[in-house]
Amino acid sequence: MTQEHVVEPRDALNAQVLDMHRAITSLIDKLQMLDTQNQRFEACTDPELKLVTGYQRDATRKHVAMLLEWVRRRDPKLDKEMKEALFKAGPIAAQYHYGE
Repeated sequence: MTQEHVVEPRDALNAQVLDMHRAITSLIDKLQMLDTQNQRFEACTDPELKLVTGYQRDATRKHVAMLLEWVRRRDPKLDKEMKEALFKAGPIAAQYHYGE
């Protein structure tokens, strides 16, 4: 998915929807980048290069967090879900009572 790829005609989408698309696309890109950087960090055998790749990976983590927060603040339903799901102890799926 690229920033230019939208499913519906652009003229049918308002600025808020397009900005959300940009943010989600950026978040996807950053998550893929984080995965790549983490693999490079783990595979790296040179200590100095490992340090550099670790800094790069940590900076990407901050970008992921900022984008996620931007999206959360602008999507009240996602905000509600995140408040109910995040930073809780115990099994993740248990709080949703699946299978009942």
